[in-house]
Amino acid sequence: MFLTSESLVNHVIRVTTQSARFSNTTQDLANYSLAGGGSVSMTKQAGESDSALVATVRATYSASATAGVRVVWLYSQDGVNFDSVDDAVVQGNYYDLSFAPGATRQATLVIPLFAQYVQILIINRDSANAATVNLWTMFIR
Repeated sequence: MFLTSESLVNHVIRVTTQSARFSNTTQDLANYSLAGGGSVSMTKQAGESDSALVATVRATYSASATAGVRVVWLYSQDGVNFDSVDDAVVQGNYYDLSFAPGATRQATLVIPLFAQYVQILIINRDSANAATVNLWTMFIR
């Protein structure tokens, strides 16, 4: 029996879907008003068998907004002492949501777990205008 490329792809997708285990999705922030130049953070604790954190961030910008939001993830072994923001950015542990005045933008990020604790920091890079932010998270085992 020969496998076609289509049947092989379907088999890989089926096996991957069956073997992936997801935690329940939680909404950590709901229509949170993030002040101009402000930030908000959420700390998540990984379980022993978790391998990644999936974070979905949605930002709605005001019509007069001049910049978007940045999502930075910071690691900690003890849940108290987290990576510094500057060092996390240098390492590439951030994502800038796309931006347009008056628009709503959403991105889903897969964050590998290198420590038991991960802090998701959302920074409003517009110093004058608030943004409305939503955050959903779940773990992949």
